[in-house]
Amino acid sequence: MSDRTDVNPGGTASEPPSEAADQPGSASPSGDHADGAPTLARPMIAVMLLTAHPGNVRRDLDLSPDFLASIQENGVLVPLRITADAEGAYRVIDGHRRLAAAVQAGLAEVPADLADDRAADEPGQFLDMWVAHRHRKALTSMEEADALFAARQAGATKARIRKSTRLKPSEITAALAAATLSDETRATVEALPRELTLEDLAVLAEFEGDSNAVTQLLDAARWHGTLDHHAERLRQERVDKAEHERLRRELEDAGISVTDSLPPGAQLLTVLCHDGEDLTPESRAACPGRGAFFRSYDPTTPVHYCTDPAVHGHSFRHSESAASTGAAEVAGPAGLAGSPEHGPSDAARRLVIQGNKAWKAAGEVRKRWLATHLFPRRTAPREVAQFVVLQLLTMPDPLRSGLAAAHSRLLFSEITGKTATGWEEASGTVAAGRLPLLMLAPIATAYEQAMTEGEGKNTWRTDRYSPCPRQEAGRYLAFLASVGYQLSDIEQAAVDGASYAGDKPCSDSLPDVEDSESNNHADDSASADEPIPSSAGVTSETRCDAPDSSTDTTRTGRGQAVA
Repeated sequence: MSDRTDVNPGGTASEPPSEAADQPGSASPSGDHADGAPTLARPMIAVMLLTAHPGNVRRDLDLSPDFLASIQENGVLVPLRITADAEGAYRVIDGHRRLAAAVQAGLAEVPADLADDRAADEPGQFLDMWVAHRHRKALTSMEEADALFAARQAGATKARIRKSTRLKPSEITAALAAATLSDETRATVEALPRELTLEDLAVLAEFEGDSNAVTQLLDAARWHGTLDHHAERLRQERVDKAEHERLRRELEDAGISVTDSLPPGAQLLTVLCHDGEDLTPESRAACPGRGAFFRSYDPTTPVHYCTDPAVHGHSFRHSESAASTGAAEVAGPAGLAGSPEHGPSDAARRLVIQGNKAWKAAGEVRKRWLATHLFPRRTAPREVAQFVVLQLLTMPDPLRSGLAAAHSRLLFSEITGKTATGWEEASGTVAAGRLPLLMLAPIATAYEQAMTEGEGKNTWRTDRYSPCPRQEAGRYLAFLASVGYQLSDIEQAAVDGASYAGDKPCSDSLPDVEDSESNNHADDSASADEPIPSSAGVTSETRCDAPDSSTDTTRTGRGQAVA
């Protein structure tokens, strides 16, 4: 025992040290600080003198790797509650997990609080076990963030924080960001029906200052939504807003009037022609009647129009065909013939645009989750091996077309943290429990490539070809959900074999299409000959070589494993 343990149990500062050096004692003064304040010795006891209570009520010590690593790095910080037993040793009343971890870590001694009055009071020993654990409460995520932030402010480096806490660098960064949340946001977070994670809090901190974004995120949290997916959509909106402002300035610099909606009497260029030639923004760049506006749900696609087609000598592209079929001409603005039927509805176009954005955002969140949560695991979840076996035995389309090249793609190293060559070199030393993850890596890469690149962006739709059939995408996503990934609404629709009809449970946040444009023609933001989903979903029209996605669809609840 060290000198600091040589104190009398229950002794005072005026009493001499006990001659029993290995006997724990209560803290006593052992010197003075420079300012005159007394210092207290920390009572310690040799681990070899401690025995587990024969009636310990804790059945599972739960010696997790993180807990063992913390004891190894920091030692035992909270004293064990002990008492003397009849054999001359010391019985642990509270602290069996700490003792077991200390033994595994090879610690020689641990701090202890000697309860002399419990030596002959066995009922009191059991009551102490109950009382000691009954009212323990772990720190909330916000409190953890505040503690790490305070340590950082007090001078702790990130390296020291990581060494002491065993947190990943990304988790430390998230905690430090979360601690900067305003009091108002903190109050709202504390009133939520569920506790947010450090990652969730960091997302809120990212959008602090944007009250609308924070409100949307808190609504998502309140409805048990995933903040990752919603935040990615908000990031997209930020990018779209910046691009919208750039395009608007570019149009105005070119002398083109930009309005909030389609002015009365104006017609879209996509339905007009001049001397038999279809009008385009490029062909009529010098037309004095040119203008543009942006639809509320598509802020990065300018919709070009002419303010007065008749005055500028334009006509409808299909007016001749309308006349030949006997259709009565409807007097339009300035006496111009009325427009023919064409193009999809705004509601359908809106759903396509929303779906494309949601699918893109989900892909980014999913790849980030693979890189930060699944592939860094030291042991593969048990579901991984079965999924790998089934995929290799059935070889679905994404693997037939993409598995051979998966190991050489940049995406492979992005989601696994190393190149295939790097993993090959390390494979001899990788723990056996982690090997299934390495086998999964090229499979996941092939799926992600097939679901997000090129025509893979159509995977969420039932009316478009994708190199990853929607049914196979659903099986892959259901597998990810079974190992901890939280599906977005559009991914859940693919898993369920249902048509995507917009995000839930939050209501559609996109503003209504302006009444002034609801009865006008379609524009080039979606091709007129392109099948467009209805407001309730998407059409069943598929390419002839696209696999049928309407049968044998695996269904799973969000975050649940596939049977």
